[in-house]
Amino acid sequence: MYIKSNFFLCFQTYITKTFQNQVIYVIFHYTIYYKGVLRLYLKQLLSNPIFSKSVLLTGKLGLDRLVDSVNLMDAPDIIHYVKPGQLLLSNGYFMKKEPALMMDLIQQMDKLGCSGLAVKTKRFKLDIPKSVLEKAESLSFPIIELSSVNHSLGEILEQSTGYLLENKNHELQYAISINKQFSSMTLQGKGMALIIETLAGILSAPVILLSHRLQIVEESEHFQDGMIRSLLNNILSALQVPFSNKEPDTLGLVHSLATDYRYMTVFPIHTYRNEGYIIQLNRDWKMDKLLMIAIEQAAHVIGMEFSKNQAVKERSRRYKNEFFSDLIDGFISDQEALHRGKKYGLDASRSMLLCIAKEDEISNYLKQPSLSFDETAISLRDKKYELIKRRISLLGIPFTMFTKSDQFISLFYVEELKWDEIVFVRKLEELSNFLYNNEGMSFSFGAGNLFTHILDIRFSYEEAAKALTYGQQMGKPRFVHTYQSNDVGYLFRMLPVEELKHFYEDTFKGFLTLNENEREELLKTLHVYYKNHCHLLDTAKELYIHRNTVIYRLEKCEKITGVPLKESMQSLRFQLAFAIKPLLFSKK
Repeated sequence: MYIKSNFFLCFQTYITKTFQNQVIYVIFHYTIYYKGVLRLYLKQLLSNPIFSKSVLLTGKLGLDRLVDSVNLMDAPDIIHYVKPGQLLLSNGYFMKKEPALMMDLIQQMDKLGCSGLAVKTKRFKLDIPKSVLEKAESLSFPIIELSSVNHSLGEILEQSTGYLLENKNHELQYAISINKQFSSMTLQGKGMALIIETLAGILSAPVILLSHRLQIVEESEHFQDGMIRSLLNNILSALQVPFSNKEPDTLGLVHSLATDYRYMTVFPIHTYRNEGYIIQLNRDWKMDKLLMIAIEQAAHVIGMEFSKNQAVKERSRRYKNEFFSDLIDGFISDQEALHRGKKYGLDASRSMLLCIAKEDEISNYLKQPSLSFDETAISLRDKKYELIKRRISLLGIPFTMFTKSDQFISLFYVEELKWDEIVFVRKLEELSNFLYNNEGMSFSFGAGNLFTHILDIRFSYEEAAKALTYGQQMGKPRFVHTYQSNDVGYLFRMLPVEELKHFYEDTFKGFLTLNENEREELLKTLHVYYKNHCHLLDTAKELYIHRNTVIYRLEKCEKITGVPLKESMQSLRFQLAFAIKPLLFSKK
């Protein structure tokens, strides 16, 4: 008999009659919930009168095991049919015939996560070996004697099943009531603040709602108390350590404050992505099951509210992206751009500069451990958008941000007389390094020139795209390039590739006789030497070698090439060859 399937069928019928338009939403939710909280402890099941004369032989510490179902079976291959969370009833017949099977059975049942084994040993005069009892005790696996119970195993099964269903029905009625209460708050537009305050009243404990980035969204009135508020740092610190972000988890708080709250329950809020967490401060490690149901219902309603708000936000962002995309493509007139652009923060009274951020192929964002789970492509893009937007806002330059295909575009509003391109590039480089070091996101940036007329945005976009393309051709990750119409790379691209290749090979032909390691070592030293304007000490620092080692390598280069390295024309030739190399050997 499978209680889970029968229970779900019964519950589905009830919900259909009660909630009508919310059928899919409630059924899906409670199906998941049944796997979590709506279960019974073994010690609770044994409190049923039908087990009043049962005797616990061993495994007392296992009475806190959860019971999903009760099963009755006697066969040598019984282990292939039991389920996790199942209490197995047996008359011990097959164990009597093959006692060795009992040791293997309890070990496999424990490994599977079964609740326990209840046996009528006197029916076939089964003598449970002492070794089996000792093993069960070490595993905290309960073995229960049913011989004194004046009911057949079939009657025990029937009443146990009824008790399980009755218990679940009570909890479901409570869950429906709580869900209805919280849902009515959102329908009346009273918001999440009232839900959190109501939940705190139900739990008689402080409650706080955090976003998925651990930012405080709402908190109960308990946190107006200075003593409790001082625990916020402990709460946020505790969430930095690894914990399950898919299931409720209880974490300990380490502090020296005079308060009773030593634990906190973390309840994740999930929709199609990780939305945040409900945190409840506890005095005890374990929580009452009905209180867990209340938190779960609040998390569900808040999750739906988060999803609704996110949908509105995504729609607004989509309209914004479409507007700027049409503006860049030249499909919008001057007056229309000025009129519609105000809605999206477009400030046409100031000079502007457009910057494109694009992810490098080597980016390993979200391949690292994180609090997120099973994100969709849209959700992942939104996360990157929010991260980049948050960091750009710290640059101190007013901006409007939007997306176009796989590009994250920022339109900066600047004061032309105070504009310092060098400072701007340095800030973008720091931003790129931060995203890579802290988030695993490898982004490069291309920026166009300043412009004042709103319709010239398309020219600035083309310039930024060219700057980005040029950097990619150089084969460098996490670069920041501004558009320069007459840069050296531009001149190189005007020449045939074969001519560039011939110049490069002719310049370094003397190094071809060396083995690969020595050749790369010398060329790298020479390149860094010229990059540091022929300063020996700076070259040594960048290469992490001694100054004398640099001198030795440079002397070897002079011997190989037969020319003085500091001679102006030879120096220019080598530097041009080094500049050509990325164009010849960059990834296509």
